[in-house]
Amino acid sequence: MEAVKYKIISFWLTHFFLRRIAKRYPDFFKKWVYDITDNRLERRVAIFRYYGDDEDEDVHPLKFYKIADKLNTVERNVYLYHQNFINRLISGI
Repeated sequence: MEAVKYKIISFWLTHFFLRRIAKRYPDFFKKWVYDITDNRLERRVAIFRYYGDDEDEDVHPLKFYKIADKLNTVERNVYLYHQNFINRLISGI
């Protein structure tokens, strides 16, 4: 039963809540991400995934493979950093 709760919360966070917060309140979102994790790569992945890259003219959220290109790593590592960030949000650690 706990696994089902985790999946539902994770889906809601990634598909609704984080996207809306990053789009409507980008400054708050960036500060909030810095408060959640100390890991530099997790921060960058979260900001790229839900807000986008400030260096681009058209700021929009990036896909995992584009984030991997920007961070010069493989897509699997980007996914793991993202999953760690989501786990921190859900567990509150």
